[in-house]
Amino acid sequence: MERGAANTHQEQDGAGSGARGRHGYGAPKSPPSPMPSTRRRVLGIGLAGAAAGGVLAACGIGGPGGTSGESAPVASKARVTIDILTRPGVSAEAGHSQWYAQVARKSFTPQTNITVNLIDGDPDVTTKLNVLAAAGTPPDGSWYATTSDGAGGREQSQRGVFRPLDDLVKKDAKFDLKAYIKALIDVMSVGGKVYALPLMAHYGSNVWYYNRAKWNGAGVTPPADGNWTIDEFVAGAQKVVNKAQDFWAYRPEVSIDAYGTFWVRQFGGEVLDEAGKRCLLDTPECRAGLEWVGNLQTKFQLIDDLYRTPNIDTMFEVQGSLASRSQTPGLVSEYKKPGQTRVKFDLGIAVFPKGPRGHGTQAAGAGMGLTKLDHQAEVWEWVKTLTNRENGVAQVFGGAGSPGGRPDCWTDPKLAEVDPIYATMVKVYPQGAGSIRWPANNHRIDLVKAIDENLARYFRGQVSLNEATTRAVQEANAVLSL
Repeated sequence: MERGAANTHQEQDGAGSGARGRHGYGAPKSPPSPMPSTRRRVLGIGLAGAAAGGVLAACGIGGPGGTSGESAPVASKARVTIDILTRPGVSAEAGHSQWYAQVARKSFTPQTNITVNLIDGDPDVTTKLNVLAAAGTPPDGSWYATTSDGAGGREQSQRGVFRPLDDLVKKDAKFDLKAYIKALIDVMSVGGKVYALPLMAHYGSNVWYYNRAKWNGAGVTPPADGNWTIDEFVAGAQKVVNKAQDFWAYRPEVSIDAYGTFWVRQFGGEVLDEAGKRCLLDTPECRAGLEWVGNLQTKFQLIDDLYRTPNIDTMFEVQGSLASRSQTPGLVSEYKKPGQTRVKFDLGIAVFPKGPRGHGTQAAGAGMGLTKLDHQAEVWEWVKTLTNRENGVAQVFGGAGSPGGRPDCWTDPKLAEVDPIYATMVKVYPQGAGSIRWPANNHRIDLVKAIDENLARYFRGQVSLNEATTRAVQEANAVLSL
């Protein structure tokens, strides 16, 4: 699906398309047989087209020599096959799940006695897991969906589809839960129990991608750490616009799910109260943030139409008619990988400018959890391997988008070779990524739909801001009361 201002948020780290079904990797079943090789497109470390094993080895995955000794799985006492449900794309050329297939082959060798059988979660992980659980055939472990992939992880935890990891955490003397981004552990915890560990992370849709030549040519030198105000940003952007040539400075994404939360937090607002039972979009702070977004078209004229065609990707990457965009950090590795053709200009990457209340942030990320107890020790080794520091770094080079869900992934020197933005994000947000306020009744998809439909009427100029936010709050609260 094309992404643009009018589209519902799709995770930028999404897996590519590929063959669907089951894919076994790791310790061979008796008698042993060699695993056929598969060609993968991966980011090289200093070289384009490095082999998957080279990426893994260089980042310390799959055996001795890792940066913190985390990476080698503990061998099972007997040969075991674990079924793992994951985001679609196991056989794709890029995306999270193709990377997990690489890790399974490299880390879960015959010596571990563990074979990892990856299952594509079609049409999305939440739906597939619900079907398998209802049939009494759940996998051993599964991708834990939060703000994407059906958003079902927390509700499935409440129903007992996911199993708590707390006992496994306590038994593992070397494991440190505090190493992970707190906001993600919080959203993957229900009733005081932890149900998943974060596979990857975002600090929000607060990474700003810009055409350096266009901005510098207008006399604007954006600071990499976002240490300038949105007023200064607008003033500079207006110098970049060339209406006669249909060239525009900036076009925002507007869905409330990830982008809208960022906008209102820039102004000190919150979409939901802390309990997740009441919508707050009619507060002065939220209205100020949403008005600023609307003004990007109507007052500041940085873009002529928030809902114009073609979409943001095409304008920025293909046509060259858009001088900047903001997104999650998932695009950094895509735009910076050797041989990429998506951007053909000198690309700048920075933290988005700060609003009246500082730099907005909302964490995002998916996890991996336990869904069956039969082989919980082996699943725990799988979960730990995918979520450790080394893998959280290596996956950026392996085509899986953003770094892992731990700050020490983001500050790793290897990622500085890709772009300084990763470590910069940690410096700009010393308090960590912002919390994810979740609806208490888990109706997140319905909530987003109710809000987006009403705000779109304002952004399209059909109703006033007060009318749009009042109606959005009414309909959102109706969803929250279900």
